Amino acid sequence: MHFREILAPALAVLAVNMHSVLGSPAPVPDASQVEAGKQLWTSTPESTAPPAGIPLDYALHPARRAQSPAGVYLSGPKDRPATSEQDGQADFIRKSDVGSAAPRYQNQAPAIKGITSVLDSNQQSPLNSGNPLAFKSQKHPYVPNASLFDSSTIKLPLATNKWWQNLIVEKGVDPIHPYPYIVYCNTNSTKIGFPKFTVAPEHVTSDMSSEWELGDASGALTQRKVTNTDALGVEVTWTGSGSAQMRSRFYKGMPFQTLELKGVTPILRTTNAIIKVEPVQRAALSAHKTEAQVTADVADMPAMSKITLNDNSQWLVASKPEIKWKQNEGTLTQQGTYTGFVQLAHLGDQPQNNINVLQQYAGTYPIEGTVTYAQVQGSDSTGRSSNIVYVYKTNTDVDGNTKQVYNTTSESTTMQLLSFVLPHHVDKISNNTILSTGLSGYRSAKGRLTAVAGNIISYNQPLERVSFGGMRAIGDSDKERLKQQLLKDAASSTTVTAQDPYFYGKGVARVARLYQIAQEVGDKTTAAALGTKIVNLLTPWLVSMSNNDTLVYDATWGGIVSTMGISDPSQDFGQGRYNDHHFHYGYFLYAGAILAKYDINTFAPLREPMNQLLRDYANPSYADTQFPYMRHFDPYDGHSWAAGLFSFMDGRNQESTGEAINAYYSAYLYATALGFEDTAAFYEIVLNMEATSGRRYWHPMRSQSKDLYGDAFSHNTVGIVWSSKVDYVTFFGADTEFVYGIQMLPFTPATRMLIRPDWVKEAWCPDNSTCADGMKTAAQHANKNGWAQFLYSAYAMVDRNAALDNALACTPDDGNTLTNTMHWIFTN
Repeated sequence: MHFREILAPALAVLAVNMHSVLGSPAPVPDASQVEAGKQLWTSTPESTAPPAGIPLDYALHPARRAQSPAGVYLSGPKDRPATSEQDGQADFIRKSDVGSAAPRYQNQAPAIKGITSVLDSNQQSPLNSGNPLAFKSQKHPYVPNASLFDSSTIKLPLATNKWWQNLIVEKGVDPIHPYPYIVYCNTNSTKIGFPKFTVAPEHVTSDMSSEWELGDASGALTQRKVTNTDALGVEVTWTGSGSAQMRSRFYKGMPFQTLELKGVTPILRTTNAIIKVEPVQRAALSAHKTEAQVTADVADMPAMSKITLNDNSQWLVASKPEIKWKQNEGTLTQQGTYTGFVQLAHLGDQPQNNINVLQQYAGTYPIEGTVTYAQVQGSDSTGRSSNIVYVYKTNTDVDGNTKQVYNTTSESTTMQLLSFVLPHHVDKISNNTILSTGLSGYRSAKGRLTAVAGNIISYNQPLERVSFGGMRAIGDSDKERLKQQLLKDAASSTTVTAQDPYFYGKGVARVARLYQIAQEVGDKTTAAALGTKIVNLLTPWLVSMSNNDTLVYDATWGGIVSTMGISDPSQDFGQGRYNDHHFHYGYFLYAGAILAKYDINTFAPLREPMNQLLRDYANPSYADTQFPYMRHFDPYDGHSWAAGLFSFMDGRNQESTGEAINAYYSAYLYATALGFEDTAAFYEIVLNMEATSGRRYWHPMRSQSKDLYGDAFSHNTVGIVWSSKVDYVTFFGADTEFVYGIQMLPFTPATRMLIRPDWVKEAWCPDNSTCADGMKTAAQHANKNGWAQFLYSAYAMVDRNAALDNALACTPDDGNTLTNTMHWIFTN
């Protein structure tokens, strides 16, 4: 008997990331049952008190020269000659720029000496054979809101799971979260807030309020659209009557929120009272400077003001050319139209120190972001790794290197971009890029943000080997025991009755694990029978299309969805609107990878539809016109996002890191089995990035958890990570075994990348009095069901014998078998 989902219909509609919900075939304690209609956490905390104001020291410290990270060599700045058209105009106003149809996506940055991409994603992938679609094409009833994006630049296939997705789904009114800010893009203005985080034992939440609104006082702006995207961010443009235009490019980790204005009468409003507006003096520039040099440098700097609000928060507001703000209570305006840019930056919890750093970098902001996944370096003996390189082009030099801006010594220095990075970046980033003085008081839901200087940010991603088989060889006695259990499961656990793609995929992957294990133990007869079974299970879904919930190609957004899902967003866990595709299709790809490795000829009829399933959730090519590039993966956060075409105030989310790992593990195995070496190397990097972020944010040690999330949140596992909050709960229940288990399943050789022995030892916590959320307590509470088996399997990394006996006494869930449980324990 398979485990069944316990899920209220209303919750199925609202919580679209819900998927693997384990029940029990036998009675279990009431506390482990999922309450019907369980509601999700919502962000409704009381605002925390802001830091007290600190007197400002106006001295401008010397500008810092941003150094290139180790192994990255940059050519010098490339100045653009000014033309008569450009003279006197703000940096962003170029006739070739305004209203241009720039490329929708950019891939790795070109011409970075010493860095070679593992894969040229601007070329077609070998996964794209050019053959016709294997799935029937139909239009989606949920039509993209054409008023929210520019169809001349944003074309099919459309993004469905990006961090900025709220901008183009539903009515586009929910915020986006470009750390450390929250931004609302209204039809005629933008609202910017600096979230205050509240830490509680079961969640970390942030408020949804905004402090500032910037728009046009004349009412000329009447429409906003997404006008461009790239690998790291999104461009939003506001237009209306006449030539009035406002534009912003949103990237995560930018201390300044920048708005470019053209022919706009600027109005800056706050919901708070303005206590004081102070111009930021720049007298310190005179040190080591002639009067002529000082005059030239000051003219090149934006004008800056420090504004104190009645909640004691302080902001730096910069403009170039200078806006002569006139204050009327909580409103700042300028008479007449304006062309230039405005920047807003919160001054954190140490305004005096922070303003000394921020004003040095005011005026520089990104206009394009690219990502390069560098070729693998090192060896198994010395350690293998890949450099992940973010390159930002800025407004002051489109080649990615900022021109000389303003200097405080007689020597010429190059000012580059100031930005923030997340904790997992800091773990492996080049120390050359981290500011020694730093910026204080900036964070995201993932913890403190660290300031770095430079248009190029590179961090080293270690690569852990993983393959088809287990990590360790199986001993003779264990192998014989495993063979006996394999025969039992091959006879009783190969029927899949589920009708939806998620649970059906889990069932097929369960059989594929048996097939892989049969190959490892040398049981060719059983392996042959299991191989035939896998083909028979996959054929109705991928070849004959004779299953009840047929997969179809959605020609409206660009992807493969289920018939039930495309018809009803509450069906199939919202996968018809692109929720959880990497979870669902990752199981299918695992089966395809195993079959392709051992019997490529039998696999042949499945190859094309399987290629297309992989391209649906992990397409490695920007040139593909049928599927978007890497539908779920976020290279800045280092992990995937779910939620699809549903809008949430808290932004994107991901629950099951284990199934995200499985998605890219399967992709890696599949590309390896087909001999696509470059594609496999790319997937190996993405897999390791997903595992690194999974360990850092979903599986922290308790001390790390407090450091990331706050003292009150001391768990060493997280249920759901959102753009702006963290929950110790799942979409299907709050039981501790759910929270632990969903982060680990399915158990495969790749699971070891996500859980470590030291983490398991701490999480197990045998002393119930000191940690009621321990894994041991959760396993006992689960009462020998599938969740308990997952937890005991993890414990095998600490105590194999104790774990084995307990794990084998449990009834497996519908994606697992006793054979697979034994294999995991024997090989880890």
